Amino acid sequence: MSREMTDSGIPWIGKIPKEWELCKVKDVFFRKNEKAHQENPVVLSLARAGVKVRDISNNEGQMAESYYDYNPVEPFDLLVNPMDLYSGANCSMSLVSGVISPAYVNLRAKGGANPRYYDYYFKTQYWSMAFFAHGKGISFNNRWTLGVDTLLRYDVPSPPIIEQNKIAEFLDRKCCEIDEMLALQEKYIEELKAYKQSVIAETVTQGLNSDISKKDSGIKWIGQIPEHWDIAKLSVLFSFKGGYAFDSADFGLEGKIQVIRIGNVKNDSLLLDVAPACISEETALKAQKYKLEKGQILFTMTGTKGKRDYFYTLLLKENDFADKELYLNQRVGCLIEKNNVCAGYYNYLLKEKHILDAIFLYETGTANQGNLGIESIKSTKVQFPPKSEQQAIADYLDRKCSEIDNLISIKQQKIEELKEYKKSIIYEYVTGKREVE
Repeated sequence: MSREMTDSGIPWIGKIPKEWELCKVKDVFFRKNEKAHQENPVVLSLARAGVKVRDISNNEGQMAESYYDYNPVEPFDLLVNPMDLYSGANCSMSLVSGVISPAYVNLRAKGGANPRYYDYYFKTQYWSMAFFAHGKGISFNNRWTLGVDTLLRYDVPSPPIIEQNKIAEFLDRKCCEIDEMLALQEKYIEELKAYKQSVIAETVTQGLNSDISKKDSGIKWIGQIPEHWDIAKLSVLFSFKGGYAFDSADFGLEGKIQVIRIGNVKNDSLLLDVAPACISEETALKAQKYKLEKGQILFTMTGTKGKRDYFYTLLLKENDFADKELYLNQRVGCLIEKNNVCAGYYNYLLKEKHILDAIFLYETGTANQGNLGIESIKSTKVQFPPKSEQQAIADYLDRKCSEIDNLISIKQQKIEELKEYKKSIIYEYVTGKREVE
């Protein structure tokens, strides 16, 4: 038998069971705003995955000069991030004691309130953008914040405590089941990605015929190669082109002539929508030698020192130029294939770990910024199969990687479906639209 529902009068709550009450956050919680005054506290952080103990000894992340004035946290305190109203649910009930930045709102449940129930309820307020609608600030993406007074006056349902407990216990079990399914899908994706990399590495370094005789390449990082393959410097195989130092004052956000900058290039992904820099026809005429064409390989030359977050490579294809002319900016390089070279094969080979090891031996730069120079890249020695074999390897990997990517896409779609299902289950139970049996 379905329960009787009544309109709450609150748009973001909708209908609730008739026996439930409505109240304000301040009616079920009081705000803890005291200072810990501890010399060596356990420092906590609020993340998507919950409240975590921070390792402040490794100096990673944003560090405070002192934690003396941080807010004390006890188990079952509900922590709310009032500054993160757009990117997702950022609240969680703590299971540990410690201290946390006073930038977070620390709520302690009064009698008759289960903080776990309200943890789930507040998550729905992030997901539905209800908290966002009550925020204020400079802009949506800059200091858009839910004021403490607004939060404390925020309308929430108040089921009987027995039902709060039942809902929280049910959602704990149900969400745990869904999280296990999510973790399994993530595991499958990681395994598929690892398999894809192993297929690429094996094929580009050993060819398509595993039974063929091998020989020592004479290069430590290359090792054994098929007997009929050669070794060559990249400068023998490609012409190199560096980017043009365009004046950023000439850039606009729209247009059919776009300058390709570091942020637009990832491995096999041309991200034209990332901070687009478009130029006029007049500016393009001055930089005609830097105009890009399909079949060329782009690579990025600057990133973070020691992190290898650059030397991304990308083979330009015809659909990259749909309604666009593309020009090369500084610190993005371009490889142009010579005779007897298949750019598709080398686009795969240049992502192989041992080749990257050799290239990054020549990394230079400051303490934080890493750079690769064209001359050191040119001198890197790589495998050089016959062109027909290069093409066969590239064609095989195109097909094989497409198959694996399709499987990954299916798993990613399953993850999105599970996440949406989890959100819907939480919403339906915390608002009483479904009842725990």
